[in-house]
Formats: sequence, structure tokens, C-alpha cells
Amino acid sequence: MMFLFDRDVPAETEKRDPWYWHTEVTLDPEQVCIHYVRLFREPKFLLERFSRKQLEQGFWGIQSGNINCSVALIIWMDGLPFLLRESCVRSMFHLFEHLFAIEPLETSAHMWWDSLCYGWHCGNRNRARGGEDLSMQDVMFETLRKTLALDPEFCQSAALHGLGHLHHPETEQLVQQYLKQRPALDSELREYALAAARFQIM
Repeated sequence: MMFLFDRDVPAETEKRDPWYWHTEVTLDPEQVCIHYVRLFREPKFLLERFSRKQLEQGFWGIQSGNINCSVALIIWMDGLPFLLRESCVRSMFHLFEHLFAIEPLETSAHMWWDSLCYGWHCGNRNRARGGEDLSMQDVMFETLRKTLALDPEFCQSAALHGLGHLHHPETEQLVQQYLKQRPALDSELREYALAAARFQIM
């Protein structure tokens, strides 16, 4: 998966589409999913190996639906055992714990859960249909619950962003518990949490 990071980053003055918008990858989905699990569980080495801009670009590629090896597509591949795809989503907690908590990057880390949860927000996925629309929503909710409990406020904010789009029925209860445990929380983050509970996150 290192090819996702080991890329030149265009200068800010250079206007062109990201490389992963026009790249086809020959892949074994099961192996890709296994590699993502390993990467997310132990991501810290990336900080020494790649620049901040390379990481930003790479993580946008990973969460984007524009490349066929993206995690956004892999976790919904019916041909893969659900337990493996579930493991991939749950491993994302460690990505926040061991990497994004240290280096939140520019936008890709904050938008991570937006990219993965937005299907419920826009109605493409619906818990009432059951199946994986329900089971994957529960897996994401539990992963976001754990991420929300991390100390760095960046991780909390990113988790709230995801919760605001996931539309899980236990979101309001979780947010109220989160606020009760943090009476000294910054007012801006408190308002953001309340907006997430109302599913009014942009």
C-alpha cells in the first residue's frame, strides 16, 4: 500500500486532478483489506517515511471512491467476508490513536469519517433496510465511540464529524454522555458535539 504515499505532490500553484482520480489498480481485494488492517493498526512508521504532504495526499486517496483499491470501496465488497471488512473498520481506531492523534494532517484526517459515513447522511444507506446497512453502521458507531474517548480534541472532533453523518440511533445518547464527562469542554467543540447529535454537521 506504500504506493499510495510514495508519490510526488504537485505544487500548490499547479492545478491538476489528483493522481488517484485516473489510476486503475490490479488488486486482490482480500489482500488489500488485510494490508489496510495492518497499516491502520501500526501506522506510526509513516511519519518517518513520508512527508506531511505525501501523507495528506495518500490518505485522501485511501478514503476516496475514485480509485478501486480505496478503503471506501473495499469495506463494501460483497465478495469479502464481512468479518474481514469489519476488522478493517475497527482498525481505524488505531489509525487515529497512533497517527492522527500525533499528526492530524491538513484535512484528510478530519474528513476521514465523512467519506465513510456520508451514505447514511444522504440516504444511499438506510438502517431500516437491515443487512449491512445496519451491521456496518453499528461497527462504525462502535469505532467512533472509541475514537471519541481519545484525549486529543482533534480525534474527538473527527469522531463527532463522523457521528453527525452516520445517523446512528444511539448518537444523541453518546454525545450527551461525552458532554457530561467533559464539563470544561471548549464551547466551540461543545456546540459541534450538539450539532452532531442533531445530525446537522456539514
